[in-house]
Order: sequence, then structure tokens, then C-alpha cells
Amino acid sequence: MEKIKDYIYQIILLFALLGIVFIPFSFQYLTIQSEVTKFLFENLISYTAAKMGNILIVNPEISSDSSTLYLLFFILFLIAVITVSILSFFDFWKTYKGSIFKLIQLVITYYLACVMLKYGFDKIFKSQFYLPEPNTLYTPLGMLDKDILFWSTMGTSYSYNIFMGLMEVIPALMLLYYRTRILGLFILSGILLNVVFINFGFDISVKLYSTFLLLLCLLLLFPFLKKIGQFFVLHKETKLNNWTERKIITSKSVRVIIKTVVIFFIFMECLYPHLLRTEYNDDNEPRNELHGAYQVLKTESENTKNNLVNQNIKRIFIHRQNYIIFQYEDDTMEDFYMEINPDKKQLLLKGYNNETITLEYQYSQVSKILELKSIAAGTTIYSKSLDWKKLPVLRPLFHWTVDEI
Repeated sequence: MEKIKDYIYQIILLFALLGIVFIPFSFQYLTIQSEVTKFLFENLISYTAAKMGNILIVNPEISSDSSTLYLLFFILFLIAVITVSILSFFDFWKTYKGSIFKLIQLVITYYLACVMLKYGFDKIFKSQFYLPEPNTLYTPLGMLDKDILFWSTMGTSYSYNIFMGLMEVIPALMLLYYRTRILGLFILSGILLNVVFINFGFDISVKLYSTFLLLLCLLLLFPFLKKIGQFFVLHKETKLNNWTERKIITSKSVRVIIKTVVIFFIFMECLYPHLLRTEYNDDNEPRNELHGAYQVLKTESENTKNNLVNQNIKRIFIHRQNYIIFQYEDDTMEDFYMEINPDKKQLLLKGYNNETITLEYQYSQVSKILELKSIAAGTTIYSKSLDWKKLPVLRPLFHWTVDEI
């Protein structure tokens, strides 16, 4: 039984290492990772999908919660099983596998610390749960998907973002020091369990990757679970023999150099991009000049048979990522990618079917009137800027008692 448990642990440990190496993550300075994964596995994933049948692959790109990512996990697990099975026949594996496992555990530890620091700092600087866009704020609640609803709700509270970020940053920092490593893993396991259930409960498309991070955390905790249980449940004195860099690299100078380089890379990856920003709170980052929400006042058309868009437009939204969104009377929306030419006072709209629309625009800072005109369609839309930041959900209200409400 012990041999079977050890065999399974070896497979999962190697699978975790393969996942770290090949599962694409949005690194700032390690963009080659996704290219290597694509080069090695794209054709194999397509072949596997064809052989297994009935697997829908809309896009061959390996992205979050895509069929290709599920297949990549499956392939990596098979590779881990085959590799461990083959290595078990070699004497050198039996001799050195203990040291190899400690090294893999250390790689997993620093990877987990890096990812959690990145997510944590993204929350602290509010670049993950950003301020809801005007088009989201003016969408009826019942028409929002659960993931957008959750994301937008989190984005309305700066203080809670800082709290959530610190709850990820603090245990992640604890992983970098061997004396606090197990406590950090213990705290992080609870945080990641909550994250996984949020992703499943609100249908957020990071389910697979967040489950993988939880697996990494539990995998590192697994060798200590018995002693942790003895301490918390049976109230027995116990000593946790943690794995440290000293047990893998005996030379102190080499160990210090390697650890310094790794930690430097981690903080460059997670913190440096935020320090380069003009604002440390994404809510205050500058948007494009037309960003906001506009209430349509009237639409004039010279040619009723060739309108720019449906004339039943009640609002227009300019998104921070350069999208223009039209909201109709029935609350349905239509969006176009938008390029702004401030010199010519023109907007170039690009639709999903590659259609293009050119609009001339005028905006008055005094009257707050935005005028959009299509010469080709003979249509002009007049709209007035809405003070969307004064909506109740964005007001910094706080009440100690219900009597104040």
C-alpha cells in the first residue's frame, strides 16, 4: 500500500512540474513559455482531440478553460505516468529520487509564490478587479452573466481589493522563507480553496488553472498532513521537518546567489510593472478622451433606408479598451472596436464581420454634448455625457448602523 501511495505521489509531483513548465501563464518577462508549449503540443492536442472524438475545439490556442487546455493537462498527466513507470526500473532513480523530489518541491514552492504574488499585487493595485465600465453599470442586473457580475462587484470596492491582495501576498512571501513555509502553505490552501469555489460558483473561466494551483499547494502540504493533524486534532507535540535549500545545495554562496536571482525575478515579474505606472490605483488611470456614458438625445437621418445603426439607441458607451457600445431601447447592446483619430476628429469602427464604419465626432466640454455623424449613411446622433461615477454603486458610502441608511 505504501508503494502504491509513493508511486501515485511521484506521478502527481512530476505532473505538477510539467504543468509549471508548459501550462501558459501571463508572465511579463517569460513570454517564450507559451510559444514553446504551442510548438511542442499544438499538433499533439489536435491529434488527441481527433482520436478521442466529439471534442469541440473552437480555437487551437491554449487558453484558460479551453478544450485545448484540458487536453494539455491530460497529455501532461500521461507523460508523467509513463515517465515515472519507466524510471522505476532504473537504479539511479531509486538512489536519487529523494533529492530530485526535494528539488521539484522547491520549484513548485517558488512558482506558487510567484503566481500568488502576481495575483495579490494585481488586486492591491486594482488591475485585476478593475472599476466597472459604464456599459456594465447601465446593463440591467438580470442581463449580466454571473462572472461579469462578480467581477464588477469586486471592482467597486478598493479597500476589499487591498485586503484580498494582502491575503495572497502575505502567505506567498511566507513561502520564500523555509521557517514560515508550511504555515504559508496552510493559509494559502484555504485561500485557494475559496478561489476555486468562487470560479466554479460564478462560472469564471479560470476553473482549471485555479484547481491546478490548489493541487500544487496540497501537494506540498501532503507530507506534513499527518503531523499537522496530530498537532491540531490530537494536541500532540510534533516537529515538522521542512525541505530547505540547504538540503539540495550544500554551498552557501551558490545557494544565496540562486535564491537572490530567483526572488529578484519574482519581484520584477510581479511588482515592477505596477511601479512603472503613473497611478498605483487603476481606478485613477487615465482613459481615452471620450471614455464614458452618453444618453442619446436625438437621431437625425437624411436617408431613412440607410441608417448608421438601429435608430432605437438610448445610450452610447466608450470603453477604456477602445470599444464603442450602443445600447438599444430593449437593453440589447452592439459593440465595435474603435480607433480614435483626434486630429481628424474621426472614429473608425470595426465590426466582428470585418465591416467598417467611419464617424466624425464633436465633443463640447462645456455642454457635454457628443455628436456622431456618418456622412455615408446621412445619420447624426446627438448625445449628452452622463455622470456615471455618481451612480449609487460607485459612491464611497459606509454606514456603521442601519439607522444611517
